[in-house]
Amino acid sequence: MVIKKKLSLIISIMLTFVLLISLSGCDTSNIPKQSVEPDQAVEWLQGFIGKLKPKERIILGYYENPWAGTSEITGSFPSLKQNGQNLTAIAPFWYRVGTDGVVDSKESQDVVDTARQMGLKIYPLVTNKREATESILGNPTIRSKSVDNIVKIVKEKKYDGINIDFELLPPEQRENLTSFMTELYPRMKAINKTVIISVFPQIDVHESVSGAYDYQKLAQNADYLQIMTYDNHWSTSEPGPIAPIDWYEKNVQYAIEQCGSPNKVLIGVSAYGYNWDANNKGETITYPDATVLASQKGAEIKYDEKYQAPYFKYDDHEVWFEDARSTAAKLNIVAKYDVAGIAIWRLGQESPDIWGKVNEIFPK
Repeated sequence: MVIKKKLSLIISIMLTFVLLISLSGCDTSNIPKQSVEPDQAVEWLQGFIGKLKPKERIILGYYENPWAGTSEITGSFPSLKQNGQNLTAIAPFWYRVGTDGVVDSKESQDVVDTARQMGLKIYPLVTNKREATESILGNPTIRSKSVDNIVKIVKEKKYDGINIDFELLPPEQRENLTSFMTELYPRMKAINKTVIISVFPQIDVHESVSGAYDYQKLAQNADYLQIMTYDNHWSTSEPGPIAPIDWYEKNVQYAIEQCGSPNKVLIGVSAYGYNWDANNKGETITYPDATVLASQKGAEIKYDEKYQAPYFKYDDHEVWFEDARSTAAKLNIVAKYDVAGIAIWRLGQESPDIWGKVNEIFPK
């Protein structure tokens, strides 16, 4: 009895302490208003403390191999080695499905070993050869063969899951894409693997690009929808921000609404930019290259407050890109809507300063 009374006193003190913390802004609606049994108090405290812990978000970095015949600096490996500790996972751009359902590979054991040593999960990207879309999705036999080959790769390589990234799909493939995921998802869950599908944003994006992605049905057949919230302006468009902040937020809101939960959503974060000429022909440019180019041309880098993006002009060129400030603006949107995490396209293109922002906004 004495022990029980002492325990009750200790718990009362702890509850008082928690109440004081709660008054700083936490929800107090569930705090016990009267004496409770020790077992009940302990259970309540455990639940409350669990809510105080920061949400563990997925910080996914997309990975590309170096360009053929070039040094590793053109790819993602240097950034992975330097910044991998800031990530929770990588998605290497390694696999492509052909017309016969065979999956081509350009995997790297060095990357796998490095990621494993850092404790990162690996969700390889599987994309479609453009000419193979109809057979992969529309032909049930080829579709099943493609699924078989993907599952086989994940099992043999002991990956943690897969990231499906089928692009340039006509809207007519909407039901077929859903059928593909309906077939793949249970096969992956049977071996306890994670399934991510990358999808185009839907707000202010032409239906010819976005029409194949049924968010509601895909969310039922994937663990996460990764929203490719970038390329609002692209290589053949007029110059402009890669992901203007108002457009970005609208697409985050839409994705959550359609998926039914923020926990189903991974939001894309662009790390690159474009350098457009007078003919609106844009070439991809990285943050380091953009800043060097601005210096070489004597161009002033300005920051657009409306779009939350840096840009500069020289000769007949216009350059828009991403820096730590524009990235932080996007990360704040992600934090505001409490989604499952972010997916950065891609490692090696980013400002080194974004990692401090990632860790500041999403502390581990």
